[in-house]
Amino acid sequence: MNRTHSRRLAGVLAAALLTASVAACGGDEEPAEAGGGGELTTVTLASSPLGHLAPIYIAQDRGIFAKHGLKVEVDTETSDLTSVPSVLAGKVDFATGDLTTLIVARSKGLDVKAVVPASASTGKAGADYGALVVSGKSGITSPKQLDGKTVAVNILTNIAAAAAREAIRADGGDPESVKLVEIPFPQVPAAISEGRVDGAWVVEPFLSAAKAQGAVPVGWGFTDLAEDLTVSAWYTSGAFAKQKPQVASAFRDAVREAYAYAREHEDEIRAKIPTFTEITPEVAGRITLTGWRDEVSRQAAEKLVGYAQRDGLITTAPDLDELILS
Repeated sequence: MNRTHSRRLAGVLAAALLTASVAACGGDEEPAEAGGGGELTTVTLASSPLGHLAPIYIAQDRGIFAKHGLKVEVDTETSDLTSVPSVLAGKVDFATGDLTTLIVARSKGLDVKAVVPASASTGKAGADYGALVVSGKSGITSPKQLDGKTVAVNILTNIAAAAAREAIRADGGDPESVKLVEIPFPQVPAAISEGRVDGAWVVEPFLSAAKAQGAVPVGWGFTDLAEDLTVSAWYTSGAFAKQKPQVASAFRDAVREAYAYAREHEDEIRAKIPTFTEITPEVAGRITLTGWRDEVSRQAAEKLVGYAQRDGLITTAPDLDELILS
């Protein structure tokens, strides 16, 4: 693992540990519960403004959250990497984080609790919302041909890096020979077309943008990682889940109802995406949407723990009963 980014992740998690310690010394104010007295309980959410938020916004518009006693406020400025300290400090109630990042955080003693999936693999190689891509002019036709080459991922210590490595390994290649470099997803299409990297792991809508600029998928690492892969989850702090169990349960139930609606109304999801992102209606109409799952996959989490240990992200496996809300 790249030492610079290992130190950066360690720094973020160390800050989160300090934040958690300070928060634990706070007052003893009795928390409100969802739906108490007929009033709505406001919960704050933090997530990057990507397509997986569409069911959340639609659920708010259609009164699904209100039905469960909640009103949501969404913060799209807090990144997944920096959301852990915010959640532990109580600045936001729920945030999205990729499952590998949450596993690493939990292994470091951070009290994070995965509540419900935020995004999931479709489970279909060739039709997933994330892929390992190369330039169509490169002559590369399979992941193992990236041995000894340079591959971009958005963060070197998260599930994107795990997916890129596993796509290469599953094809018989040697991911240890591959140089992973960090490039934000929005910059991947240009990096591929300009030849600055040989390959890249990228998700929608940037996957479609990359293909429009001549990139071609050669691997589908999400399906290589696990059959039923939870890619990211809405999570909270263990303290919040313990102090406000009805709110946590109400949020999970509302999100599940939102996903049930999304599965039956894909056109509405696609129409909603341009209203809170920079994605155009044309692009929103053709991207591959994330899978919507009701449960954080324990089987997938167990496999991701193994990958994290193998890749040197963690030394001790976290207790998944503590990580995943029952």
